[in-house]
Amino acid sequence: MKRTVFKAFLKKIYEKFFFRVPALKLSLYPIEIPEIVVEADLDFLLLELPARYMPLMPNGLAYVHNLLKDSGVKCQTIDVNIIFYHRYHSQKILNKRNKIYMPSGRLMVEDPWDNTSEAEWAKDDFIDYFWPQIEDIIRQIVEQKPKAVGISLNGFNRRLASRFVKKLKEQAVNIVVIAGGYDCVYPYVGPQVFQDYDYMVIGEAEPVIKSLVQAIIRRERPKDLPGVVSKFDSPSREFEAAPLFRDLDSLEFPKYEWVPQFYYQTFDRKHLIPITGSRGCNWSKCRFCAECFPFRKRSPKNVVDEMEYWTKFSMHTFHFNESDVNGDHQNLFEICSEIIKRELKVRLVGQLRIDKRNTKEYFEHLHKAGFTHLRFGVDGWSTNTLKLQCKGYTMESVYQNLKDCHDSGIFTAVNIVIGVPGETDDDVEESISHMTNLRSYIDLVESMNTLILAAGSEYFRNSDKYKIRFREKKESLLRQHPTSIPEALWFSEDPYIDQKVRVERLNKICKKLHKNGVAIGSFASKVVEKIRKKAS
Repeated sequence: MKRTVFKAFLKKIYEKFFFRVPALKLSLYPIEIPEIVVEADLDFLLLELPARYMPLMPNGLAYVHNLLKDSGVKCQTIDVNIIFYHRYHSQKILNKRNKIYMPSGRLMVEDPWDNTSEAEWAKDDFIDYFWPQIEDIIRQIVEQKPKAVGISLNGFNRRLASRFVKKLKEQAVNIVVIAGGYDCVYPYVGPQVFQDYDYMVIGEAEPVIKSLVQAIIRRERPKDLPGVVSKFDSPSREFEAAPLFRDLDSLEFPKYEWVPQFYYQTFDRKHLIPITGSRGCNWSKCRFCAECFPFRKRSPKNVVDEMEYWTKFSMHTFHFNESDVNGDHQNLFEICSEIIKRELKVRLVGQLRIDKRNTKEYFEHLHKAGFTHLRFGVDGWSTNTLKLQCKGYTMESVYQNLKDCHDSGIFTAVNIVIGVPGETDDDVEESISHMTNLRSYIDLVESMNTLILAAGSEYFRNSDKYKIRFREKKESLLRQHPTSIPEALWFSEDPYIDQKVRVERLNKICKKLHKNGVAIGSFASKVVEKIRKKAS
């Protein structure tokens, strides 16, 4: 669920709030695009395969890169995604190709890297368009014989990565493949969605990646490691998580130094730098959420040091790339104080939790530091649904936060989750009433979605407790659909809510909000339309 609304958030930021790198013309091209050259005698080759939403930088990949570069491992990092991105768009713009066709004859989407194009990367004919370039990388890897290859998985690139590894293994059977990334946060999800690995790092890489790679380059094949799933594990092995990494300030912040920073901008010169001021979620109780991990934070000085580094390259727009930006209320305040003290001219965007401590003065301080756009995961818009979802705040706080944020000069966006177990028709009416009452303070409804039953969420783990029922055996459904259960295959009781009911309520809310003058964003509209089509 968070990932869906996160994409909506980035889409709106992209459309409205980017700084552009100073330039004389809008288009970035022509530029000299780096060649992809795999070095000889490598211990480890770390790859970011397409696609990843642009212009967001590969934050997780950069942390792994930093961990390995001083570890005695001869490592090379290649962001294939950024190179493919610029190859594609430079050819399209410079050659004035308004229409590009896949080998199958199907018309290519306008921008393969737009976050609304995720489904395209799961189609073979779409991947076929890029496959000759992928085959060249495979050829080089086979020739240069690195001991191991690492791949970052992010949902978008899962199918392409699978084809890549299968083809590579056909020609280099002894090469070791290590997978990690967003798809690999749970031991019961990662190995199901991507099976073409030798080792898979589950969760954060810091506790395990150095020792794992060092063992592999010694020609060892370790097994049963905490925080790692492997093809070499004992048949009866039960997964054990690695110790939690807590000292975030000890990590070098990402600099993406494998290419000049200049390349991390879009074809129309927009940039977005992810900042991870914290990890995990201090609340971790929202029942639909699958990202409930222990909260840890960086110091204000450490965070602002990273921002100041990027301003030296005329890059000033930062996205707080984390689940709980105000998980430590005072720490965020102090980050803003440090920005103000250094007189940095930055533009900041992020997602905040509703919190009664978010006063008008608090928002004014955030705005002074550079916050221009804040999104609130309100999710439940009635007193009852806030309790059902275990949000931990009241409608009174929702009113106070949205008004104070908007009045402080910050673009204020929200979302809504529809169809949670126990929701009633009265809740729908109350939700419409509250959103309508707040329309002067809601600049945009960025995401509207029916409940996604995500693996790892409280609703999924304890489904019986919430009277959630499945149309097939739950264990079988999870094997077939490891990330989330399709909407048509589950329902809840007391009252009865299936996807037909959820879509009816979604339609009712959309129509009434539109009629009442509540602004609904383009991404939210696309999500709603997609849900309607699936239900019809």
